[in-house]
Amino acid sequence: MKKHLLQFLLPALTISAGNAQVSVIVDADADNMPISPYIYGKNGAVSDKDAPTSEADMIRNRESGLRFSRQNNGNNATKYNWRKKLTCHPDWYNNIYGCDWDKSAQTLQDELPNVQGMYAFQLIGKAAKTNAYNFNDWEYNHSQWGSWCSLDLCGGGSADADGNLIAKGDPNLYLEDWPADSTVAIYSHWRDDLGLDMAQFKYWNMDNEFEMWPWTHSDLVEENTDEVFETMMQNYFATAKAIRAIDPSVKLTGPVAGSEWTWYYPASTQPTYKGKKYCWLEYFIMRCAEEEKKTGVNMLDVLDIHFYPGDKSVADVLQTHRVLWDRNFVYPLANGVKTVNGGWDESQKKEYIFGRCQDWIDKYFGPNRGITFAISEYDNTESFNPTVTALSYASFLGEGARHGMEYFTPWTWNTGMWETLHLFGRYAKNINVGAVSSNEEMLSAYTSVNANRDSMTIILINRSEKDAQKVDITLGNFDAIDGSHETYQLANLPSGETFNSHEDNALVKGKVNVSSNALTLSVPALSMTAVVVPGVGLGVDQFTAQPVAVYPNPTTDVLYVSNDGNVNKVEIVDVKGVTVKTVSATTSADVVVPVADLAKALYVVKIFKNNGVKTSTVVVK
Repeated sequence: MKKHLLQFLLPALTISAGNAQVSVIVDADADNMPISPYIYGKNGAVSDKDAPTSEADMIRNRESGLRFSRQNNGNNATKYNWRKKLTCHPDWYNNIYGCDWDKSAQTLQDELPNVQGMYAFQLIGKAAKTNAYNFNDWEYNHSQWGSWCSLDLCGGGSADADGNLIAKGDPNLYLEDWPADSTVAIYSHWRDDLGLDMAQFKYWNMDNEFEMWPWTHSDLVEENTDEVFETMMQNYFATAKAIRAIDPSVKLTGPVAGSEWTWYYPASTQPTYKGKKYCWLEYFIMRCAEEEKKTGVNMLDVLDIHFYPGDKSVADVLQTHRVLWDRNFVYPLANGVKTVNGGWDESQKKEYIFGRCQDWIDKYFGPNRGITFAISEYDNTESFNPTVTALSYASFLGEGARHGMEYFTPWTWNTGMWETLHLFGRYAKNINVGAVSSNEEMLSAYTSVNANRDSMTIILINRSEKDAQKVDITLGNFDAIDGSHETYQLANLPSGETFNSHEDNALVKGKVNVSSNALTLSVPALSMTAVVVPGVGLGVDQFTAQPVAVYPNPTTDVLYVSNDGNVNKVEIVDVKGVTVKTVSATTSADVVVPVADLAKALYVVKIFKNNGVKTSTVVVK
């Protein structure tokens, strides 16, 4: 049985540490998985208001490597009425205002065709109807912001001068009924009336933070009870069934849980089901699994959460990414997790929230169900300088790539994040490979290769606040080309925005020498450095020719390769370079390649033509 290079060299890390501060060993045959391009995302890339997206931001969208935009406005999506283009502002008296998802979707399709857009289906049962009953905030206090803005005053409500509620408004005046068929009909409207290519709008949040509605939509849900939880889930199931009847391939993402506390303990109380109390995410996963087994309808594709940590020190914020998967990380701000088993357990200090969710998915759905993980809102509630912000964001992108995160869209976009997105989105490759650091806490080496294995990118994140790091890197199972190769570095970012375009940004270019699959470089304190190493590759002679269509992509059972009459055969090659399937082209018809028997993974498709070999990639799901 073949052993990876890591297995031979890991014991030597303590020996090499005497010669360098940090040793990194890369094994291109280890931990191979596709890196979702959608981790390179943000909230609200384009405008849904009358004012258009600025040209400067549109250039950044195009040139940064952005591949995903969540366009549903979070809490403001819950009562969106796509027919009237109105929504409700729960942080501003529940007042109704204009919001045009048709506009932002059309803008994405026209201006950013490579960016996947995500919107939301409403589950609360009501949607905005009219702004005729808006609370007069200007007359009240000249529209000053404060805690009083969350009062339910739209619809004829009143408050005293100190911001205390006198009488709630009547939601029946400004909301209308909005059942499952109304919410999913936006999909048919876009496809059939507007003619949008819905391949760009596959992902749909199942509403937003519905375990927190007593805090955010108290005009309709004043308190969570078991009956309320049941209604929530039944609305969820009805909506899932309604959209699956229109397009079974839509990606449903839920429950879009709001915070570390409510991952476990919703507003008011934890749900009790069949006599047992459950934490929120376990309950949600269990109920979706039960309904899926009962009906045969796929209830969930992506487990989506929000994360708003409050780390106050640089040292702490640069470790927060470990909350997601690291089962050994003791999180200083662990709080809600203490209620994971009901009651209060002070010993619960390790979050590994996506690890816990995977355990629950395996328990209730069964193994290999294929549900992925994502974060659609993230922001640290404390402020840090652009370099620290950039490094924290980079750590989430790196861990997302390592663990197959589906998408990552920070809520607040701070200075330093465009630069980080550009470095990863432009220079990282699309297949993760294993990389082990002798000091992972202080320095990570997020490493990736392209499908043809003729290029590798190693992104070094130095989290040390004071110390530069000398890094020795050994490359295994990758045929690196010797020579002086490019590096791209971010460090000491100024307070103002520096990313303007692919050519105008703060990246500092450098060189590093690679010899016999090894390299050494020094990286400054609080920095990220991308090292791009060319390799020999799989030996495919790629050329520019008439495009060859490979479809559908992703696929589950059959792959079609278009044939202009010159295709001789098609080979499917895994990421380790092993040919796993060969199909000869006996006619001029499109080549049909059965793939149902292949493992779920990314593959290279080699198309052998009369004048050479064309390559593409395909994901088998």
